[in-house]
Amino acid sequence: MRATAKVHRTNTHQTLDLPDGFELSADEVWVRRDEVSGDIILTPKPSRPRPERLARLFALLDAAPLPEDLLQERENPPRVPRDPFDDRPL
Repeated sequence: MRATAKVHRTNTHQTLDLPDGFELSADEVWVRRDEVSGDIILTPKPSRPRPERLARLFALLDAAPLPEDLLQERENPPRVPRDPFDDRPL
C-alpha cells in the first residue's frame, strides 16, 4: 500500500500526518534510515507492560505446576573435547 503523508515543520522538528490505513498502535516509534535506499523506516516501540497484564502473568506463574527438582543441583558428565571442524553429529 502506498500513500502520501503531509510533513509539517516547526523550527528543528518535523511531524507527519499519516493517512488512513497507516495508523500506529504505539505511542512511540523507533526511527532509522536504510543505508542503501535512504528510506526512513518507522517501527512501533512495544508498549510498557500494564499492571493488569503483569498481574495476569504472575497469576499464571503461580498456577503453573513446576517440577520439584527444577532448581536442584545435578551432575553433568564432563564434556569431551572435539574437533570443531568435524561435522559428525554429537
